[in-house]
Amino acid sequence: PTGTKKCHVNPTPFVIPSLQEWDGGSGNWKLNANTRIVVDPSFANGGALDADSTFMRNPSNLKQYAASFQADISEVTGVNVEVVVSSTYGANDIFLTLGADSTDPELNNEGYLLDITRKGISIQGVTSRGAFWGTRSVLQMLILADERGYALPHGHARDFPNYSERKFMQDIARKPIPMSDLHEYATLSSFYKFNTLHHHYNDNPGMQVKSLMPDWQTKYAGFRLRTENPEYSMYASNDTSYTKQDMREFQDFIKARGLDLIPEIDTPAHSLCFTKFHPNWSIQNDTARGDWLDLGNPEVQPFLEGLWTEFIDWFDSREVSIGADEYDPTKGDLARKFINSMHDYFATNFNRSIRMWGSDVRLQGSIEINQNIHTDHWDWTYSSPVDLVKRGHKVSNLNAPDSYLVPRTLSYEDFIDSRKIYNLWEPWVFDIFDKTNTSRNLSPNEPLLTGGGLGNWNDFLSESVTRVELFDRVSRALDVFGEKLWAGAKNSDHISYDKWAPLAKKLRENIPGITLRRRPQTKGQFVMSYDFENGVTDASGNAYDATLQNGATIVEAGEGHGRAAQLTPDSYISTPVDAISYPYAVAMWIKPSGDQQPNAVILESEDGRVLISNNTSPTVIFEQDGNQYNTQVILPPGQWSHLAFSADTQQTTVFFNMRRVATVQYYNPRWDVLANSTMLVTAPLSTIGSAKGNSMSGLVDGFVVLDRASYGGEMAFLGKRYADALP
Repeated sequence: PTGTKKCHVNPTPFVIPSLQEWDGGSGNWKLNANTRIVVDPSFANGGALDADSTFMRNPSNLKQYAASFQADISEVTGVNVEVVVSSTYGANDIFLTLGADSTDPELNNEGYLLDITRKGISIQGVTSRGAFWGTRSVLQMLILADERGYALPHGHARDFPNYSERKFMQDIARKPIPMSDLHEYATLSSFYKFNTLHHHYNDNPGMQVKSLMPDWQTKYAGFRLRTENPEYSMYASNDTSYTKQDMREFQDFIKARGLDLIPEIDTPAHSLCFTKFHPNWSIQNDTARGDWLDLGNPEVQPFLEGLWTEFIDWFDSREVSIGADEYDPTKGDLARKFINSMHDYFATNFNRSIRMWGSDVRLQGSIEINQNIHTDHWDWTYSSPVDLVKRGHKVSNLNAPDSYLVPRTLSYEDFIDSRKIYNLWEPWVFDIFDKTNTSRNLSPNEPLLTGGGLGNWNDFLSESVTRVELFDRVSRALDVFGEKLWAGAKNSDHISYDKWAPLAKKLRENIPGITLRRRPQTKGQFVMSYDFENGVTDASGNAYDATLQNGATIVEAGEGHGRAAQLTPDSYISTPVDAISYPYAVAMWIKPSGDQQPNAVILESEDGRVLISNNTSPTVIFEQDGNQYNTQVILPPGQWSHLAFSADTQQTTVFFNMRRVATVQYYNPRWDVLANSTMLVTAPLSTIGSAKGNSMSGLVDGFVVLDRASYGGEMAFLGKRYADALP
């Protein structure tokens, strides 16, 4: 008998978030040097529904999204694809077009249809942003197809988000974050089809009432918007703040990556940035916190209205947040009246809507909060999402602790438990311990549930977490929230977390446009190795050869060290590697001269420095983001010592003469903590010494960087490769 040949059906390709529907074909499409991104001329400048899918004015169009996609493909694959505008495309091409709603009326505004066939790839969105989400799926498929020559499976996908708001909220008030980092957080969020960023521009550390905190005016207060108007310029933080031009460029950048921006100026609480300048604007009694504005003071609300008038045109969003959380619970109706008046002020003067943090349970009163105010639910103590929906409010789920990432806190998660979120959390779930309880959770299809997301709060200020540590925490969380916000339990019901996580890790480590991972490429465990016997040639096999700068020399060192590098305050050694994040180990022999400049630099990069000492301590100092952390290591002048430090996922350990002597620690001085925490320092590697004229004076030998953590016995073995023995 003659059998029927069975065609192979391609399984659903792995992407984050998961494709809602996939109809697999047979065969593959392959990226090649002839591939182009072809933009349909009928929609190159946008589609009729684009404005309805975003909070932002002037949303990006297909041509702008195509340019973002072009750069991503080049970085991921090394293939430089051309962008052309044409109504026809070939078998090698990726075609971007709109009109999916006419083919499939049930698709929502961010949905798209993806066809991968022998005729090429077609991405048809309902809106330009929907088409861009299709490019994220193709990009992720390419990342995971690197070992198959970038061959993608034939098939048809119908994909759409379950929720209209997929948000990453970030407290950038209490942790100064450079604008370059904000660009990378935007790139990261967009990669997982988040569509909203929410920036919290002002705040201060947790406050006690004035009677318990008489020095309240001296506490740190951040306000990140810097205007040239002298009436408001005084409030801008000196460490980091953003100008109108900064915000214009940032919003143009994120719009080309499918993102909205919700700006937040949080009042009437969290307002120390204002009350420290105007103490009479704070509530005038000792049982109130110093960061609470007095809404009964006739000067306060006109000031806040003027403040928003100053900054509102900086932002394209039709919706802004006024915060309104954690205010004096004895002034419920006064706060409710303020909230409603701000709603009316924005609607009348700017044609914009507002949102707030859930506060109605805490702020008891007889005045009903306007139901048109969008509410970010964050804590059952302050609001009930079920009651909010009953009263007609739109609700977004940032319920703590599940959706809260607060580094080095004792109350929330330091690292998000991705397994828990993958298996238990959904945007409609506000109580993961009682998911079937309708008084504690919403229906998955509740029309007033807009979505949810991840909230990153930096309660313990800048010194509690480094920029690189923070980015690592966020990047390990956004993928799983992106999964659940788009597709819900559809994927987690049939793919176990243990199968999902390794592929998620590969995607996370290969996102184009990301530098904050700080993980240099290496062929083996040695990232860099300089013994200086052959100048500054790298012996690791990675060809990270260094360069002697400004008079740095190689000299005969003697004492069992052979040749070593000699530095003076003006000389240094530059390397091709900027920094390395954990896990790693850095080790070197060092012989300081007797005279050192203040804050003399051993190692330096954009992320920080390792100093031989500082003005107040003779010990080696680690500096990150401008914050300094002491060690117990003193390098004796005129004598060889072995200095090493190693970071795993828990701590940074410092070794002196191949013995463990200390961990890098941060002391949290907040009144309700008062405890040490270990820090994960990013190792600065851009220069040995400093390019800024402040290098340590002396000799360096046996400089080694490993891409994994190391420990005492191994440090001794490693150190003795480069010298006969300790003196």
